[in-house]
Amino acid sequence: MQLLSRGRRAFAGGMPSQRGVTLLVALVVLLVMTITGLALVRTSSLGAGVSGSLALKQSATSGADLGLETGLAQLEVIYATGPDQLGVDNAASGYYASVDPKLAAKDMPWSTAPVASPVNLGGNGNSNGNLSDVGNEVHYLIHRLCRQTGAVNITGQQCVMPQGAGCPGSTESLGSVMLCNQQPMYRITAQVKGPRDTLSYVQMSVY
Repeated sequence: MQLLSRGRRAFAGGMPSQRGVTLLVALVVLLVMTITGLALVRTSSLGAGVSGSLALKQSATSGADLGLETGLAQLEVIYATGPDQLGVDNAASGYYASVDPKLAAKDMPWSTAPVASPVNLGGNGNSNGNLSDVGNEVHYLIHRLCRQTGAVNITGQQCVMPQGAGCPGSTESLGSVMLCNQQPMYRITAQVKGPRDTLSYVQMSVY
């Protein structure tokens, strides 16, 4: 009876130790699950943010088509008033008769650039340049690809001419700079401001 009693006391004394180990394991598992859950939430939030930013960027780039179309329509209006008007700056219309080839699109005078909206093209929209469907604000600028203002045949003038529109007998390639009394090329730049401060620039050349 004495040996049995001693054995029971030894067995009873081991229970708290086992419960302590079990509690420690449970805490470790809980900690791992918490860390894993936080990592998944962070990854999900980051993925959603990146997807949203890419969608807004794509929407802004697509909205630049409106700026390009409005700029092209404005260029045709200026040309209709007389070819001489193409050699003079018209900041109110977003037109400049010369261009600095080293000037980046982001450094152009956008603070005074006209806005583009479907109203300018005879469609539906508001006059402040905001597209009602995505909330983009579109501006445009037009540059004649010449070194200086004035006629294209003045002394020292250099203009970018389209292929096949150079002087008679010229063998200059596309985009070459040459002296010639011909119609130069024009560059239209559209700037789009998105709802989350996204900023996109799209350019096209016409003649």
